[in-house]
Amino acid sequence: MRFRFERNSGFFGRVAVAASVAAIGVLALSASPAAAGPTPDYGIDFVVIGDPGNRHVNFDEGRRFYPPFAPEDFRVGTVNYKYRMSRTEVTVGQWLEFVNAYRPYYDGPTNWSEFTSNWIVYDAGLGRYRAIAGAENFAANMGWRYAARFCNWLHNGKVGEQWAFENGAYDASTFGRDDNGNYTEQRERNAGAKFWIPSFDEWIKAMHWDPNKDDGEGGYWRYPTSSDDMPIAGPPGSGDTNTQTGMMYDVGSYPHVTSPWGLLDGSGGVSEWNETVATESGWRFVKGTGANLGQPFDLIDRFNGLGPTSSFPGLRLAGIIPSPGSTIGVVVGMLTIHRRRRR
Repeated sequence: MRFRFERNSGFFGRVAVAASVAAIGVLALSASPAAAGPTPDYGIDFVVIGDPGNRHVNFDEGRRFYPPFAPEDFRVGTVNYKYRMSRTEVTVGQWLEFVNAYRPYYDGPTNWSEFTSNWIVYDAGLGRYRAIAGAENFAANMGWRYAARFCNWLHNGKVGEQWAFENGAYDASTFGRDDNGNYTEQRERNAGAKFWIPSFDEWIKAMHWDPNKDDGEGGYWRYPTSSDDMPIAGPPGSGDTNTQTGMMYDVGSYPHVTSPWGLLDGSGGVSEWNETVATESGWRFVKGTGANLGQPFDLIDRFNGLGPTSSFPGLRLAGIIPSPGSTIGVVVGMLTIHRRRRR
């Protein structure tokens, strides 16, 4: 199935209205947020994504970002500011801390994967949630709404009060559906967010853009492994990814396979939520592959789209670059691709 594009009054102008493997491009909607004072990392290993103003994906690098699969004016991959991405996906252990912190305010089914992931269960004897033994360092899966609340919680310093989960990066009061069944979640993060779900452009750049490719001219690799060749599926030590193997391993189990910026597990682990709205009904882009998802989705111009209540994808955090004692404000040129600057 191909995407069918229709005119829309929102920022994107056109939106995809059918889920498919055919990819389209969208521009990052919000500027790099302001940072006031030091921002803790909470033990998460972040990598700076530099080279602001990088060019977009060209036709030879990602043909499905161009007609007949996408409108003529869509462009993908340009990000005009520096930002950070977590080196790996959020782990079950990291997610467990959030699940137990949010538990007093949670009113859904006890072991609901949208909230708990597939690897966390409630233990009545302990009176709290726990991870399934051996899964603590697997990549966690979750719904988009809970991924957004996780970002809110980090933004607010892991405060245990309900307000800390309901706003900060995303306003949870917007989470719902309208009379037509469309999802109503806000389209992009709040200005000033410290942690967020990466946009489609931010994800593409962090996984595929290499400023040093082609003798320093810069370019996009077709796979999130600093390569134009499909990674080899197999267990750690013999393969490059667990994609379509049906087996889960700890994050970072393929340390020799990285994006140009040093990110791990761009292929495999779990597919990853993006912030960017993909369809008129409010589905979000999902990028990458997982243990049960085929390798073609590793290609730069292939992706999925899912509603925010799906629990299939996981989360790779994006965040500001902290500047202790100062405030950073970055204005993004939304419709102009700036001349690329070196890292």
